[in-house]
Amino acid sequence: MLTLMMILGNLSINAQQDPEAKQILDKLSDKTKSHKSISTDFEVAFKNLKDNIQNTSKGNIVIKGDKYRLNFMNTVAFFDGKTVRNYLPEVREVIITEPVPVDADIFKNPKRLFTIYENDYKYQLIEQIEEGKKSYALIDLYPIDMEEDFSRIRLQVNTDDYFLKSATIFGKDGSHYTIAIDNYKTNEKFDDSYFTFNEKEYPNIEIVDMRW
Repeated sequence: MLTLMMILGNLSINAQQDPEAKQILDKLSDKTKSHKSISTDFEVAFKNLKDNIQNTSKGNIVIKGDKYRLNFMNTVAFFDGKTVRNYLPEVREVIITEPVPVDADIFKNPKRLFTIYENDYKYQLIEQIEEGKKSYALIDLYPIDMEEDFSRIRLQVNTDDYFLKSATIFGKDGSHYTIAIDNYKTNEKFDDSYFTFNEKEYPNIEIVDMRW
């Protein structure tokens, strides 16, 4: 019965976009793009009930225009708008790579967390809920590309201030990731040098250039 309900739900999603969901997502997009910078903490929780695996990792990210600086899983990623430099403090190594495409998934391009809903998805408003004094909309995104390794992404959007609270990615293998976002700060001033890895500040490191 549950499988039948999911099939019928997906048929409905494929038929048309949900106008209520679109209105909320448009406001989220406009609000996000209006900020000169965004700084936030986050926690990624991974669950695979089949293999009884659960773990969590915390991080933080600062975004300014096309640039970002990400601290996650013992790696600090600097993206100055042109090149990604991943600094691994434990092994004192820097890996230089080309930036991934703007439409890559959020684990390859963390900026996508705030704009993932804009392209290549069908969307539906599932419900609106109250948590304390705050109101949230739960919106499911369904990938148009059926070859994706996940079936849907559920966004929890604060409809009071239009900030993204969480995104849960449901894998087709039964695992899922939940990215919970906290401690939003906007429009803080960050010099461009904050997003650039300065080799002079990290002596005696090994540089690995993976660019072609």
